[in-house]
Amino acid sequence: MTQEHAQSGDGNRVAGLDLLRGLAALAVALPHFFAYHGAFPDTFETVSALAVEVFFVLSGYVLAPQILFCLGSDQPRHLRVFLMRRWMRTIPPYLVALLLISILSRQLGTADFLRYLIYAQNLLRQSNTLDYFTIAWSLSVEEWFYVAFPSLLLAAAWLTGRHNVRFAVMFGIGFCLAIVLARFLFGDITDWGAAVRRVVAFRLDSIGYGFLLYITVNRVGSRLHRLPAWAIVSAMVLVTASAFILLTRIVETGDRLGEFLFPFAAAVFGGAAILCALRAEAAIQNFPTLALLGRFLGRVSYSTYLFHVILIELIGAALQSAGLVAQLPLFLAALFGFTTAFYAYIERPILAARPHYRARRPAAPDAFNAAAPADSQ
Repeated sequence: MTQEHAQSGDGNRVAGLDLLRGLAALAVALPHFFAYHGAFPDTFETVSALAVEVFFVLSGYVLAPQILFCLGSDQPRHLRVFLMRRWMRTIPPYLVALLLISILSRQLGTADFLRYLIYAQNLLRQSNTLDYFTIAWSLSVEEWFYVAFPSLLLAAAWLTGRHNVRFAVMFGIGFCLAIVLARFLFGDITDWGAAVRRVVAFRLDSIGYGFLLYITVNRVGSRLHRLPAWAIVSAMVLVTASAFILLTRIVETGDRLGEFLFPFAAAVFGGAAILCALRAEAAIQNFPTLALLGRFLGRVSYSTYLFHVILIELIGAALQSAGLVAQLPLFLAALFGFTTAFYAYIERPILAARPHYRARRPAAPDAFNAAAPADSQ
């Protein structure tokens, strides 16, 4: 699988990955809707937690071609382009959602609001007095990864004079091991969920695993398509069940070994989901309606993640007497209606205005493709 295929622009998106991204967003939004109405809150919390882990690995996977391009080009301006593209993609919608929920929660201008504003509420620990924008923890992990990982990688490459794929793999492994060690040495296991699982300093490796997965798939991608579909599906079912059982056990019993193993199990789960999506790409393309659905869900996935809590609260407050069954179709209609309009009138114009990478001179052997990539997130 080439870099251009795995990380194409909007005109050549990977429908399987779009579908996975969209389903992961729904796997966060719907459990939160049901939990809001008191329906099996622990079970649905586990589902949404695992969906977030898929987002982490997927982010590392789809951003890897850009990071590798920046490394291979050995031109600092490409890091600036990378950061500008990421920030223009993620920050404007986040600010809109943060302003809305802060106004509704009467927290606009507070210290908690300011920490959300700079993605610092969970940088080293949970700092906010009132965690009124609960989903923002994962967005902080993403934003700090965008800055930390490529910056450290390029700095290390400059110091060593190495810009090839072997160095990228070595750095990626070292980066993930450093985070694992920090989590083991400094993580507060007495409050694992808030003080470890949702803290930026202890979770950056979750995106790093996706970066390493991309390099692996890019090297052996042709073999993936020779694997029987039943084997892929069976493995995915097994991994999903294992991750679900592990997280449920952690929630119910506070199992210390499970807490240590969860980030690795979550990475395997996210990686398996990506491999299934890639393996299913040809089949998805044979069904144009499914491919279109995947692309639609992928485009609105970020706003689905950002705004679903706000819509749940607004609909719940407006229809207090209506039950779950009555509110569900209204919630879905409002969610997809709002996110479709938000993408068309806010996200898409900003995406179109992002800077582009400049093609570089032909690379040396064992470097990276010279064509400048464009991310599909």
